[in-house]
Amino acid sequence: MAAESGQGPATVTEYIQHHLTNWTWQFGDSPFWTLNLDSLLWSALMGLLFLASFAIAVKTSKRAVDAAPTGFRKYAEGVVTMVDTNVKDSMHVSSPVIAPLAITIFCMVMFMNAIDLFPVDFWSTVVAERGFGLEHFKSVATTDPNITFGMAITVFLLVQYFSFKMKGAGGYAKEFLFHPFDHWALIPFNILLNLVEQIARPVSLALRLFGNMYAGELVMILIGLFALTKGWPFSVGTAGLWALQFLLGFLWGAFHVIIVLLQAFIFMMLTIVYLSMAHQHDH
Repeated sequence: MAAESGQGPATVTEYIQHHLTNWTWQFGDSPFWTLNLDSLLWSALMGLLFLASFAIAVKTSKRAVDAAPTGFRKYAEGVVTMVDTNVKDSMHVSSPVIAPLAITIFCMVMFMNAIDLFPVDFWSTVVAERGFGLEHFKSVATTDPNITFGMAITVFLLVQYFSFKMKGAGGYAKEFLFHPFDHWALIPFNILLNLVEQIARPVSLALRLFGNMYAGELVMILIGLFALTKGWPFSVGTAGLWALQFLLGFLWGAFHVIIVLLQAFIFMMLTIVYLSMAHQHDH
């Protein structure tokens, strides 16, 4: 839903650009060295929120071990149990790293996605522009491909590390050279297939999360434009548009809750699957 505003946007294009342009800082002459400060800020804040919330849950658990979980502790234990169950079902070996990593990924992605449930004008217009004088400010970090690719590349590097650690240099090379076709004459073809597979994993992981969240944010913006260009509802027709906009925003927001949770779950599950495959010695 769009936050109510006394004045409508100058143009539809300006309104969309205002919400989809990052707050950036460039150092050096090359545009490559540009930081999206809003994405970095939200990522850091959601990371701190994750650490603080689970630290509180842990302290609460220590105080009342035998008591039935209540409040936030109940939800924290539910997340831990859900992730741990999925890890045990997917992994054939014990690993002290995979479950904590999966919990971190699930909660971080969920927290960053959940910012999209706020009214579309709240952070960018009410807080950033009117409160701090920032012309551009994107509130949903997962609509920034830099963030999603950063997480996906991290998972990719962990997969390569565990593959090399669990299988050794010889096992890693053998799997790369003789899979899926176990014949020396097809080694070049195997290398090509494995390169495509390895590159496709982080790319699909990043683009799936980015695409779904970006599309959801864009729908929110379009719903916000539905009546915002008409200004305040001084007439019956305009009031009807505002009421319809509120209804559409509420319905899409309710549906978007599913997307927020589903995308976090998918990112977590694919991470578990890829790491599980890295621990397997053969296919």
